[in-house]
Amino acid sequence: MEKQKTEVSMFRKRKQKTPLEVLPLPTEEQVARLAAVIEKKIRNEELRERYAPVKHVLAVLGVGAVLGLSLFVSPTALMIAKPFLYEKRRRDFDAWQRYNPYYLKRTIKRLQEQKLVSIEERDGEQIVTLTKNGKRRILRYSLEELKIEKPRSWDGSWRLVIYDVQERSRWLRDIFRQTIRSLGFYQLQESVWLYPYPCEAHISFLREYYGVGNDVLYIVASKIEHDQPYRTYFGLDA
Repeated sequence: MEKQKTEVSMFRKRKQKTPLEVLPLPTEEQVARLAAVIEKKIRNEELRERYAPVKHVLAVLGVGAVLGLSLFVSPTALMIAKPFLYEKRRRDFDAWQRYNPYYLKRTIKRLQEQKLVSIEERDGEQIVTLTKNGKRRILRYSLEELKIEKPRSWDGSWRLVIYDVQERSRWLRDIFRQTIRSLGFYQLQESVWLYPYPCEAHISFLREYYGVGNDVLYIVASKIEHDQPYRTYFGLDA
């Protein structure tokens, strides 16, 4: 009996969803916007032997570039199959030609095995498309790429982020805290974080995708008492 309980417990742990799996699925427009941020950053990366990294392939798919399996047979097939789509197909081909076809095909196979992409029939051609898991992976990559641009000079205002996520969503509170810590925020109190530069758009983004809504407040303060240690921490006196 004890053994059966242990096996049931282990099975439940395996079936437990990860934080990203329970977050709202990004819309097509949001996926394209998030993927564009990633794609812009990786566009100028040097590729050894034109290797096709997973992040690159998902980002290019996410911005809407069509990848037909005919590319691996004859690149021109993408452009002659539908003459009225010539320009769109040419741009799509340009997006993929920086990658070695062998490496690209191998990456696509791996992504299909991981259920991040699927192969669909479209207009008589097999097309690679993102799955729900693939869209969530783009969301994860976009969170990893999330950075707050520092202005040339500080405007003298402090940004406070205060959150009060319910106890039943403790894991969500933890992942939100981990994210703002990685962005460089300073922890004033248990659920109060400080930053000197504008970051409202970033906090709005995190609120939306973590589904915490009104549980998180963004405040701009013109003054904080005894703020010298915080100025030193952020290098504002240099």
